[in-house]
Amino acid sequence: RQEMRAGNVHLQPFHRVLSASLSRRFPEAIAEAGDTVGLTIDTLRDVERGASALVLLCVDLTEQVLSEAASARAHFVVTYSPMPHSPFTTLSTDDVLGRIVLGCAKHQIAVHSVHSACDAASGGVNAWLARSLARGVVRPIVKHPKVADAGQGRVLECDEATPISTVVERLKALLGVRFLRLALAAGGAPEALAK
Repeated sequence: RQEMRAGNVHLQPFHRVLSASLSRRFPEAIAEAGDTVGLTIDTLRDVERGASALVLLCVDLTEQVLSEAASARAHFVVTYSPMPHSPFTTLSTDDVLGRIVLGCAKHQIAVHSVHSACDAASGGVNAWLARSLARGVVRPIVKHPKVADAGQGRVLECDEATPISTVVERLKALLGVRFLRLALAAGGAPEALAK
């Protein structure tokens, strides 16, 4: 939380420290071209030294999520989906994007999006899902040209052949869902082995 500048100690605001940490873990360099990742909404509010800060995690920053964050007096929202997701020329309460951005400003809530950088990271969501299904070697489907072990999608080469139905049950348990759609190859069966 400290930064040295010409012999002086300069304390970085909490949201900048957290955003920098997220950016090291899920760097913009591995995000898909044109994706909006990183600190997308800044704030002037800081956390007093020694105090705790509330960080809210969400998939999509909706008006309902913003309302919850404001009610809880959150300092920071980490969202998977970008917010804002595209440049805007006007900021108005007439549309959802404007209401969310202005609401974050009003309640002094910083926002950081991880989106495709989190998908592509070596320990990101795709790698986590693959490693959670079975033991084996996990690698990107499309390797990043400059960052080792990063890239889009994941291939899991299982150490032991496992029925696809077992892999599906593991995924359902991991995600806490009762149903999951599965597309099999023509003539494929859930009892087929995944390798």
